[in-house]
Amino acid sequence: MSMLTDALTLVIEQAVEAGIRKVININGPANRRLLSAEEAAVYVSLSKREMYNMIANRQLPAVIRGRRKMLDIQDLDAWIDRNKV
Repeated sequence: MSMLTDALTLVIEQAVEAGIRKVININGPANRRLLSAEEAAVYVSLSKREMYNMIANRQLPAVIRGRRKMLDIQDLDAWIDRNKV
């Protein structure tokens, strides 16, 4: 039964990830690697304020161009992996 549960969990995780990517248009024509702080917040299911706090506290690296802060989707995926329980 545990293998079935693991398989079902994987399918659900992949479907949710695909849905989120579609909503924030990551699979768009440019296939972007950098997300705005707001898009990154949606991607990891946090508030925009929490995202900015994580950048300020150096929990997440950011690419800063002028006043704009962008996050690498690979860094977000790594953060997710590090914070799994």
